[in-house]
Amino acid sequence: MPRTLGRPARLAWEASWRLALIALGAVAVHKQLRDGNDFPIYWQAARDLLAGRSPYDVSSGLHGYVYLPWFALLLSPLAPLPLPVAAWTWTIANLVFLALACGALRDAVRDALPATPTSILWLAALPIVGAIHDNLMLGQANLLLLWLVAVGVRGILRAGAGVRHGLALALAAALKMPAAVLAAPMALRARTRPLLGFVAGALLALTLPFVVTGGERGARLLQEWREKVVAPAAAGTLQGSKVIDQSPQAALRRLLVDEPAFDGHAANVASLEPRAFSRVSRAASVTLLVAYVLVWLFAPARATPRALLVDLALGCCAMVQLTGFSLKAQFVVLLLPAWVAASLAFERPAPAARAALLAAGALFLLSQPGLVGRAASNWMLAYSSMTLGTLLLAATLAMFRWQLTPLPSAVPAAGPAPGTAP
Repeated sequence: MPRTLGRPARLAWEASWRLALIALGAVAVHKQLRDGNDFPIYWQAARDLLAGRSPYDVSSGLHGYVYLPWFALLLSPLAPLPLPVAAWTWTIANLVFLALACGALRDAVRDALPATPTSILWLAALPIVGAIHDNLMLGQANLLLLWLVAVGVRGILRAGAGVRHGLALALAAALKMPAAVLAAPMALRARTRPLLGFVAGALLALTLPFVVTGGERGARLLQEWREKVVAPAAAGTLQGSKVIDQSPQAALRRLLVDEPAFDGHAANVASLEPRAFSRVSRAASVTLLVAYVLVWLFAPARATPRALLVDLALGCCAMVQLTGFSLKAQFVVLLLPAWVAASLAFERPAPAARAALLAAGALFLLSQPGLVGRAASNWMLAYSSMTLGTLLLAATLAMFRWQLTPLPSAVPAAGPAPGTAP
């Protein structure tokens, strides 16, 4: 709020945004109680775990609790509360996670790209607002994921990066396995202490059920989680053609398999058999992974903070591209890539990159039913609008990454010419 306005105007502004947050929370809690997604599932999983029951229903497909047991243990303080109180608590926590994540990511961008104006960050965040809204409405865990990633990224960029920053990324990977890809640029840049923290955090998340529930029950919980999530993912049975999945693998399925994406509408141009499609899907994942690794291995200026920032931003893009079943709300992790790409496009003449970023932002905005209506957004998503937007964003970041050069201060001064006095 501009400081030039008087005290009454400032008070009115502060009251307005607080009331807006309360209204948003009320709508979110009502939706969760009415539909039973997603926080009520987490809450019930925590209650089941405390009561000695299993939180996993391996016969229900992807529906139900799908996270590792440590997350249910993390939410166990909310389990004794009535569901409405617990849902309000989680909604407030999600708003805190969002605020802390935005602050940490802003610091990370400004550490490496100090000339970035705040207005550029606000504009670049607009296409991600839909994902933020979905997370708040459903009470999902992606804002916690975003905060963990943000803490890890900010810490790793700084000279005194320690074990705790790798621990944050490990917990992010233990919450959503694709976040483990962020360990690759960290390892390639020899961030040893954060990498040790990553390993320690991963072991902590895996062993916590054994410590809390006992060895036999802990082993059973991990086995049920494997049956619930890992085995179906490996078999490809989690990948459907529905528009809620905006991963490249699901985009290919909508394009190559004759199945309706929504309301009987199909978008396929071929009709591959499941086995043939499975090979295509795996090839797409491998191709994307190889492309990212090539950038991380061979792009120049590897020792500069901005190069590491772009590498980690590319890792956030990879989080929603390398495996199937990336739901719309999971794309909130693209906040860092969006900010980094916009900052780099702002500081240099790059008309093609700016056009690509504008196209990516438009694809995301046109995917939001609150802006264009449910029918139009479903049509856009059926043709993989968010998938295409993410590919454009990642390609732009990769282009910027290859163009990075060391800052003049990082280039060693040339020595005296032969035969001259020093």
